[in-house]
Amino acid sequence: MGEFKSCIFIMADGARADVFQELLGRGDLPNVSKYLAEKGTFRNAVSVFPSTTGPAYAPFIMGRFPGRCNLPGIRWFDRKLYSKKIFSPYRARSYVGIEGFLMNRDISKDTPTLFEMFPQNVSILNELSRGVGVNGDKTRFLRIYYKIKSHFTNRCDEVDIAVRRILLRSLKDSPQFTYVVFLGIDTYSHLNHPFHNKVIESYLRIDESVGLLGKALEGEGRLDETLLIITSDHGLTQTHSHFDSLEFMNRLGFKTFYYPNIFKYFRDADAANMVSGNAMTHLYIKSPEGWGRRSTFEEISQVVDRLLERPEVDIVAGLDENGRVRIKSERGEALSWLDSDGYLLYERIHSDPFGYNGFPHKMDLDETLKHSFYTNYPDALLQLIQLLESPRSGELLVSAKQGFDLRAKHEKPEHCSSHGALFREHIVVPLCLNTKIKKEFVRTVDIYPTVLRLLGRTIPQGIDGVSLVE
Repeated sequence: MGEFKSCIFIMADGARADVFQELLGRGDLPNVSKYLAEKGTFRNAVSVFPSTTGPAYAPFIMGRFPGRCNLPGIRWFDRKLYSKKIFSPYRARSYVGIEGFLMNRDISKDTPTLFEMFPQNVSILNELSRGVGVNGDKTRFLRIYYKIKSHFTNRCDEVDIAVRRILLRSLKDSPQFTYVVFLGIDTYSHLNHPFHNKVIESYLRIDESVGLLGKALEGEGRLDETLLIITSDHGLTQTHSHFDSLEFMNRLGFKTFYYPNIFKYFRDADAANMVSGNAMTHLYIKSPEGWGRRSTFEEISQVVDRLLERPEVDIVAGLDENGRVRIKSERGEALSWLDSDGYLLYERIHSDPFGYNGFPHKMDLDETLKHSFYTNYPDALLQLIQLLESPRSGELLVSAKQGFDLRAKHEKPEHCSSHGALFREHIVVPLCLNTKIKKEFVRTVDIYPTVLRLLGRTIPQGIDGVSLVE
């Protein structure tokens, strides 16, 4: 048997690690401190690329990187299906809107979700919910309403309060696993900036919810047998300038498929632009032989160079003719790949695209995380590799510089903050749980096996995370 009988997983969507840590350190999160940190552990953890809602939930719920779940972004394009099936519903996707209900169908089926591992479950305001029963999805019919209210109004505080009420009410069902999403931090950051008073109030509102939750569990005698976890999928940074990556591609002469106007080049596109979180995008470029294969980095090097002439673009990466990840920035150029034994190799072509100093040529995956953890690009090498493993990934992955995003049109209301990129402020997230862990360097993908171990379940083979407890 495990140490706990149930788990309540609180997703503080968009919470920055530094803000969370500062609030916790100065006593502004007293309930998080009392019920989690003092009993257990606070760590900074590395999320995934793209660092955006949906794909960045996959590590928690499936123990897999998003590329290996074939969920490469909140928007994607399937090059092979686009060329073969004109009316296939799987040619492209945007989870912003009604297609969000298709996420569970789109994601790979080879790993069970935590909902499937714990049939007595609850999901609140969460799209990635395969395995949740009819009675377990507490916002099945209200999710669109809450999402629209959160996105298009200045009343996300009311949504978070409603989520809290649903969470407390769900305790009567005694679920084994509960996954609950609070949207306020993310929404108010997008509308304002990550340090705005409404954003800070959203952190404090989560703390209030933890206090009510803790008291309710104490009253039922279940507090000590409930694993409590608070974490985030990504951080955000303030955006001062928008780069129209769609118009950039069109000016280069491409007929670019994009959302929301997917009918403009419904049949004859030779490129596609799929932005996630607004600070990264997948660029798809038709090969000389057609959409049947992925263009190599060398074949589209002119596009890479034109991108890097832009002040908004930080990192561009794609697969070279040998299947290795080729990475380029204004700082330098390098190659990275995994060998047959699972070791990561890193070879600089000239200088270093990330500004890494003294980075080894060959590392296991723990060493990769350790050597990069305190840099401006934590775990960036593995994150690029995993994302490009997806058949739905673009020819080029483009990550924006801080202060910029890659989407100038069709964003209502205008986003004043962005996420999705590879740099530290977007990809490092807080992790707080009411049990001790010893591991210093943590990925969010490690939480899935940790939950299973602590609740006495068998950890499936083939996942990307490792348990944080013995």
